[in-house]
Amino acid sequence: MDERFYSVTNIRDIWVVRPKGELDMTNATTFKEDIKKEFVQQGKVNMILDLSLVNYIDSTGLGVLISLQRSCRMNGGALVFCGLENNLKRILKMTSLDSVFTIRESLEEALKVFLEG
Repeated sequence: MDERFYSVTNIRDIWVVRPKGELDMTNATTFKEDIKKEFVQQGKVNMILDLSLVNYIDSTGLGVLISLQRSCRMNGGALVFCGLENNLKRILKMTSLDSVFTIRESLEEALKVFLEG
């Protein structure tokens, strides 16, 4: 992907990934491949996915979130979600993914999952 639609920050060996805009069939697969190559395959498996800048997600995007969570866990890490807008919260609740994912309101709360055990 030439022009990334996400930014990355490292906070105490926890990788914070912030996609922006839409996470859908046009970019979700590339996003997953990028994250797996840049992070999971490098052993950087403690991640926070800050979705505060995502305004739309489709079924392909949801599948990618599931896949990334599985990849982090299988490699000894964890994936925590934060910053969900009401629309995304509703989608995760309707699909029962809110009970599958670790979700926190803010980045600070998400960091506590890793830093406070």
